[in-house]
Amino acid sequence: MQLSRRLPRFNRKLDALADLLSAVDAKTEYDTQDVYVTERALIQIQIEWEHYVRAVILDSATGVYRNTSGPVASRTHLSVSSREAAAHVLVTSYPNRRYEPDWYLPAQAIDAAVRLDISNLAQISSELGVTPWPIDDLRHLRNFIAHRSKKSAISLRGTGIVPGSGGIDILDTAFGYAPGGLKRYSAWISFAKGAAGRLVA
Repeated sequence: MQLSRRLPRFNRKLDALADLLSAVDAKTEYDTQDVYVTERALIQIQIEWEHYVRAVILDSATGVYRNTSGPVASRTHLSVSSREAAAHVLVTSYPNRRYEPDWYLPAQAIDAAVRLDISNLAQISSELGVTPWPIDDLRHLRNFIAHRSKKSAISLRGTGIVPGSGGIDILDTAFGYAPGGLKRYSAWISFAKGAAGRLVA
């Protein structure tokens, strides 16, 4: 079975979110529903990315999948045969925690791949270890949307993507231009799709 089998579904989900955001972005005036749709879509981009990274790393440990280089598996945990078993092995490898890593954080996802000792570790580390991480700004924006705290606002402002010095406007931030000329939400989605494809190549 190909490790890339979830890629088309992931891309379709991101395309649907891009369509929602593009429809709002095309308007000349926004209402509260537009803000709600935008916020939910931005949060969902990160959720889809997190689920995808989790699936790729845990599936890689099972020995059931292959990429273009051949079969992938855990080189240490040979008894792992399902994603659930891989998750159990991973969680028990932590000395002081009883829950899975935050898969959207590159360092934690790479650490999980190391702990599972998967044969495509170099590929995953190379892809997730890119610095600066282009969708880190999305994480800060998502945290602000979810928490609306002073801490999350300071973190978001620290990214440099919030226009002006007044209040934080989610739509202005998401629909502003990223380096390279794409709207910021389009750049996040484009990067996530590209990275997702490279993780399973």
